[in-house]
Amino acid sequence: MLKSFFTLTICLLSLSLFAQSKTQFVLIIRSKANAKPSAETIQTNIKHWQTYMGELAKSGKLANGYRPGNDGETISGTNKTTTKGSYSSGGEVVSSFLIINAKDADEAREIAAKCPVFELDGSVEIRSLMNVAG
Repeated sequence: MLKSFFTLTICLLSLSLFAQSKTQFVLIIRSKANAKPSAETIQTNIKHWQTYMGELAKSGKLANGYRPGNDGETISGTNKTTTKGSYSSGGEVVSSFLIINAKDADEAREIAAKCPVFELDGSVEIRSLMNVAG
């Protein structure tokens, strides 16, 4: 009986640790729509992005990343009005989405704070993800 109790406890603890390690957050990265950095600044920023993404991938923190195209359209309202082009708000456009693995919101915030988008006066929104597909 005692052996079964320990086995069950270890299984439940393992499941708990596995569930905690699978907490995911989306980082919604926004860039200034009218930014005009120099070619040198862009090249430096690209190198910083490569380092940032490489470190996230190497550490297992990067689950996936997406960069939407510049074209697009927005359908809105009850009349379903269509506006061509990328949606911009407050002078910013969404430039990337990163899905990261983090133990909690504090770790997600630490990861987001290292994002190279800040070098070009961009922003990062952090949101927890919930699986609604399964």
